[in-house]
Amino acid sequence: MSERLYQIDSYRTDFEALVTELVTVEGRSGVVLDATLFYPESGGQPCDTGTLGGIAVEGVVEEGARIIHLLAREPGFAVGERVKGIVDWRRRFINMQQHTGQHILSQAFEQVLDAATVSSSLGTEHSTIDVSRLDLEWEDMAAVERLANQMVYENRAVRIYEASREDAGEMRVKKSAAEKKKVERGVLRIVEVSGFDRSPCGGTHLKSTGETGHIKILRWEKVRETTRVEFVCGLLAGDDYFWKNRFVVDLAQRLTTKDENLPKVIDGVLEDNKALRREAGRLRSELTHYRIQDLRASAEEVSGISIITASFDDLGMPEARQAAAVAVKPGRTVALFCIKGDKIQFVFSRSHGVDIDMRDAMKAACEVVGGRGGGRPEVAQGGGDRLDLADEAMERALCTVRAGLADMG
Repeated sequence: MSERLYQIDSYRTDFEALVTELVTVEGRSGVVLDATLFYPESGGQPCDTGTLGGIAVEGVVEEGARIIHLLAREPGFAVGERVKGIVDWRRRFINMQQHTGQHILSQAFEQVLDAATVSSSLGTEHSTIDVSRLDLEWEDMAAVERLANQMVYENRAVRIYEASREDAGEMRVKKSAAEKKKVERGVLRIVEVSGFDRSPCGGTHLKSTGETGHIKILRWEKVRETTRVEFVCGLLAGDDYFWKNRFVVDLAQRLTTKDENLPKVIDGVLEDNKALRREAGRLRSELTHYRIQDLRASAEEVSGISIITASFDDLGMPEARQAAAVAVKPGRTVALFCIKGDKIQFVFSRSHGVDIDMRDAMKAACEVVGGRGGGRPEVAQGGGDRLDLADEAMERALCTVRAGLADMG
């Protein structure tokens, strides 16, 4: 059994302990100690990191009563030796802020919206709780957030103690399904925010709510029959506010407007962009029509069928497919188009009255450029990486079409 020093003093960051086991976990070196300050990943809270005997601790996992420290490399110490461990304080403090903040936020949801927390997950960038209410609005979140931060500003004491099953029941400690099982085993570790919340929890927590820092709800979404609420507290809330404020200020300066006018200005920019895209699409279609007319004038005639060939470096595949469809519309026409970009792409099409399979021509071209293609008898597309062989591939496709038309004739 590993003694859990972090439950005695979560503000302590260095310790010495006896190495009791050296193990391997999925190919990684692991160390078991007789006591540890490193919190293992459990209860939705990330594990602590730091160093053990000067080696980086990259993960901490729980296996029964043992706590296994996963190291960045094989340790230079042996079973029976004492080693020094140092916990990364910033990560530990952030975890304590998020976990204490989660307790406060969950109770605020209960009191304001009668929404119980079904599950929670704490992260190193943001955290979430799933609450038993749907169709929540910004006004609901604002009310919850106000109560949560009122508890922060009142700097209420956070107490941690153990209680029996009977005592926990009398105190009306709120419990999830997993926590009820712990109660049934006899002893429960209680985290109490003075006069506000009592919850069973084995995680690391702050001594007072004021250390939590600002609690900020970021966004929410429906997940099955619950609402998943994403939030940050303290240092993470400060980081989140900094980059968002910087983004807003920079964007407002670029658009030469005030911060508060950004939504209206951006809506205008998006509408202008839609109009410009529609106009660009209309002009591309018009340009394609004129280009096809020029290509028809120089088309090759085989057995009364027009063969139009062209290479483009200013069209994407969607535009090339549209151009091919336009080219074969008058009837008795074959269009062989290639698009030269980072790689070579082909789109081959024919009129319905032309009885050849464009997949044959596509196969011939793709063999040259080391690619592949497919489609239907009337239209096929494909490509490859050998851009330098584009002209040879087009010539191979053209020869295949000529042969097919000759057989048809």
